Amino acid sequence: MPISKNKSLMYQVLDNLKSMIRIIDEDNNMIYMNKKMRDQFGDKTGQKCYTLFNHDHKCEECIGCKSIETNLDQTREVEYKGKHYRVIASPAKLTRSGMYSIEFFQDITEQKKLEREFMKHYEKLKGDIEFAKQMQMKALPDDGIYWNSIKVNSAYLPSEDLGGDIFDIVRIDRDKCIFYIADVSGHGVRSSLLTMFLRQVIRGLKPNAAEPIALLEEIIKGYHNLNLDIENYISMLCGIYNIKTRGLTLINAGHNCPPIVLDYDKKKATEIIIKGMPICSLLERPNHQVKFLQMEKGDKILLYTDGVSEAFNNRNDKSFGVEGIKKVLLEGDCDNEALVNKLINKAKKFAGGTPTDDMAVVMLEIL
Repeated sequence: MPISKNKSLMYQVLDNLKSMIRIIDEDNNMIYMNKKMRDQFGDKTGQKCYTLFNHDHKCEECIGCKSIETNLDQTREVEYKGKHYRVIASPAKLTRSGMYSIEFFQDITEQKKLEREFMKHYEKLKGDIEFAKQMQMKALPDDGIYWNSIKVNSAYLPSEDLGGDIFDIVRIDRDKCIFYIADVSGHGVRSSLLTMFLRQVIRGLKPNAAEPIALLEEIIKGYHNLNLDIENYISMLCGIYNIKTRGLTLINAGHNCPPIVLDYDKKKATEIIIKGMPICSLLERPNHQVKFLQMEKGDKILLYTDGVSEAFNNRNDKSFGVEGIKKVLLEGDCDNEALVNKLINKAKKFAGGTPTDDMAVVMLEIL
């Protein structure tokens, strides 16, 4: 016998459902409540639907009425006596003359509790990330003149709240200073922590580490002590500058963005190609190429990360590239501050306005 012809079996099925169910007619009367709902709220069959929650008038947003009026399912959440319910009202025509609303109640109290706990942890995490972001930004050097020898201007645009790019300039002894730019694998908290690790290692160097190979040895040693996974790495381009002689020694640890040197009248932009492996768990000792440049007053050197050079335009299927950077450097006469910001904005615009990787640019001018 079909279940539709066996009313007793149909009521047994409805009464044994885990969900609470009631049926409401067009006059807001509850004409049926299953056992689960009767156990929860008491048997209020024949009463108005709003008496279920001890109300004395119809709800302003009555989803039962709305489901009947629109002939569409309606959903809302209700809180009653410390419990939360999700109510789904579905229209049904049970007789030739009448429309009814069948309402399913789901107890979502535990789910709501978990949501509140999640939001509490989320808000705390969001606050922690904002604090880390401020610390990371404050760790970057200010624009300005250092030791009456080098003028620094920079621009930085992280693709997420916490970036994986960092740059800095540090005086290591009476005659020498170190400047660098680095790009850490990935984004987010892990990458930001690695940028802070690199900063602290370099700022803690002793004067006798102000030589390219000794510098990398110290960084590699500290990196191995972190016991990181093989997929993590740091790419870094570093310059050791002699304030007295204007001699500049460059070393590259896997940074695939060659520095660009501008002569004093800005008529020539030259890439400096230097080879070297990134700092990672596979690198035991430095075997990197070292390059020496004799700088002159007014010369400028540009450091940047691949978020700039690899900014990609999907329309023409091209990257901004080193040539795009050179074009910006040579196309107009503007000061260093305007130039680094112009470069970031040009690369961002080229990529459609939304960077997918951190963008960092540093201009150093020899005084």
